[in-house]
Amino acid sequence: MRPAQRHAGFTLVELVLVIALLGVVGTLGAGFIAQAAQMYRVGTARAELMDEASEVMRRLAREVAGSLPNSVRVTLAADGAHLELVPTLAAGRYRAHASVSAEPGGNDPLEFGASPADTSFQVLGPPVDIAPGSQLVVYNLGSAEADAYVGNNRRTPTATGAALGTVSFSAAGGGFPIDSPDHRFFVVGDPVSFHCAGDGRLTRYTGYGWSATQPTLGSGSFAAAAASRLATTASACSFELDAGLANLGSLLIRLTLSRDGESVTLLHQVTVDATP
Repeated sequence: MRPAQRHAGFTLVELVLVIALLGVVGTLGAGFIAQAAQMYRVGTARAELMDEASEVMRRLAREVAGSLPNSVRVTLAADGAHLELVPTLAAGRYRAHASVSAEPGGNDPLEFGASPADTSFQVLGPPVDIAPGSQLVVYNLGSAEADAYVGNNRRTPTATGAALGTVSFSAAGGGFPIDSPDHRFFVVGDPVSFHCAGDGRLTRYTGYGWSATQPTLGSGSFAAAAASRLATTASACSFELDAGLANLGSLLIRLTLSRDGESVTLLHQVTVDATP
């Protein structure tokens, strides 16, 4: 009689042990996978916020750096922080004195205190482009005697175009009040404002006109303005203007963007040219 054959297989105890071990390994693996997925989500969210904050910060810094000297002004109101500036479109030097010899392009200095008011001048150096709707500003001090916002040193060009060697402007308001020591003039556009409401909205406003006092959203000054949203996740922002020494100042911009429980804060200090 042959002995009975033994069939290979698992016992019930062995099967239970394997199932238990698989459960432990699966639980640990799921924890590692979940943690890795969470870290990836957080990293992606922070990277997106950083990209958005960097883009907004570069936009603000670029516009501040290209603004008319002494035109940056900041107001902290109940409805948030306001930043206003006058964008510079072009700049150059005007002839201040008549030349004793004939020169190409004419011999037309800009005279101050003349009667009737002088309404044209020759550009020294490269010609300038004057866009329709732009304004001319000479020696903007940001004070009562020479303030582009008030308009006493701002005039409307009567001729626009590209590469102009002679600039003419309206006599309304008389001539320019103060001669620039460096004989500089600026071609500027209409004022631009940035408003940070603190509820996620960072908005840029244009086309609201000129005002001697800085307009704010609460006053309704931007009711007819063109608005463009720069950010929708700005949980906080602030603008700190330092007049500085001599002809250089600075603007400290602080911006915090928040989304899905993640926040990114950037600080950027922009040098502000105060040489009119």
